[in-house]
Amino acid sequence: MLFLFLILLYTCLLLLLSQFAKRRAQTASQFMDGGRRFGVWNVFIMMTAMWGSSMFAVEIDTAYQSGISALWYGVSIIVSSLVVAAFLLKPFRNIGYLTSSHLLGQKYGNKARDVAALVIGITFPIFAMKNVLAAASYLHVILGWSLPIVLIATTLLVIIYVSLGGLWSLAYVQVANLLLFTVGLGVAAYFSFRGTRSVHVTHLQTLPVSFHDLFGVGASTLLVWFGMNLLNSVSAQAEFQTIASAKNVKKGKMGVYLSSVVLIAFAVVPAWLGVAARMGHPLQKNGLLAFPAYLKIVAPHWAIVLVGLGFWASALIWCAPLMFSGASSLGLDLLNRKSLSHNHDRIRCLVRLSMLIQGMMIVLYALARPGDLAWWAVFGLTLRNAAIVGPTLSVLLWPAVREKTIVFSMIAGVLAGFGWNAVTGLSATVFPFGINPMWVGSGLSLLVILLGTLIENRDNLQWTAVKARRRWSAVFIFFCVALLILGVYLPKLHFQSFLGADLFLMIFTLFLATVLSTERIQDTSPVPFSMGNRVLS
Repeated sequence: MLFLFLILLYTCLLLLLSQFAKRRAQTASQFMDGGRRFGVWNVFIMMTAMWGSSMFAVEIDTAYQSGISALWYGVSIIVSSLVVAAFLLKPFRNIGYLTSSHLLGQKYGNKARDVAALVIGITFPIFAMKNVLAAASYLHVILGWSLPIVLIATTLLVIIYVSLGGLWSLAYVQVANLLLFTVGLGVAAYFSFRGTRSVHVTHLQTLPVSFHDLFGVGASTLLVWFGMNLLNSVSAQAEFQTIASAKNVKKGKMGVYLSSVVLIAFAVVPAWLGVAARMGHPLQKNGLLAFPAYLKIVAPHWAIVLVGLGFWASALIWCAPLMFSGASSLGLDLLNRKSLSHNHDRIRCLVRLSMLIQGMMIVLYALARPGDLAWWAVFGLTLRNAAIVGPTLSVLLWPAVREKTIVFSMIAGVLAGFGWNAVTGLSATVFPFGINPMWVGSGLSLLVILLGTLIENRDNLQWTAVKARRRWSAVFIFFCVALLILGVYLPKLHFQSFLGADLFLMIFTLFLATVLSTERIQDTSPVPFSMGNRVLS
């Protein structure tokens, strides 16, 4: 009863904060992008909260299975966030970035916009689900609460408070959520550390040697993490929406840089919690169930309640921006067939409807495969990256790419990635030739863009006369050939798990070499990053 009372009290606080935020979201632009008025503090809080909670569930589960090396997942997220701020914020800010699907629609037409919006609308509930499921698992183990009820209640709360003030609601609410989440993590870490001191020595001897190895998870997994999150830096719509809403590029970058320093602690603590749970309670199937069971043994009731509130705050932190971002694409770029409306009430109605749809998706996804977070991550990232990464790179780098090629690349990449995973029964770890479907989907999409553009522009492309571009093109061709040779020998050297990353990098370097070495004979297309200002007002 105490826990339920505290949750209800905290819910009232969040709704009150959202009412204050509503006053700052009186226009369509203020609702969707904060009116481009976020300061360093807003960006710092929202990035720290979002990425800190993103690491949380994955690291606890991975650390329970594989040990302390799970913290590298958090490091890979920090690196990708820094890449976004350092290299992509300025160009995306200049084009008035709203959503990835809107960006692609501006450049490549309505079909590209619709495919991108559909894929984003399907996959963002998957990304939002992981922390909601972690909180629901905790409350199920500790209090015996029904998993579907917790899932539904959490998503409904997010829908209500985000629909009040849009991005400004997130700016206000994430302050309280981050504070509660940090306190919960701190309490959990304290009692977990105390608990591990009493673990029997014979039990510690049963753990694998790699469990306490900083690189024990394996080089291939580390490569997938860093590769996955670096690809994510091109398609990280929720982060783009936040930092592009800063008053200027300098404030956006500063908020991300400060956040990255603090996030180091958020990468270390969840990994430690997963390790502690394995040392103290090794009989569960996964870390999300094992940790609350372990905490019941080593912590008093008040600490369990506080940690539970922190877990729930983490679910709200991660779920809200993902649902808002997915609803932005689904509602404004797909459901609104008359293009973007300037009417504030209509925009909020479309976003609210889209969030309801995404909330239902979260519940259905979680109940369909509740113990398979790893597979959901593979599935979601494969589809999203296949549809968004290659086309976004084309917007940034290659004006010669045309609409037909982009649409075909998106569909081909999504189908190839899903099909590659389906061959091995939709497994989270077993793939044909050891190649992760994420590499297949993204790589094929980029290859289709490369070949399709050369074919469509066969009468309108020539070798560039710029010597510097030709030199850089030769460098990338050299790396492409080296990666091709390496790919031949990787299986023979028993490094087949690296084959997927090697093939993707080979296609990517070939793409860069082609972009640098060619130019259109009569180039009348818009220069990258000059596609216009914000659509909303």
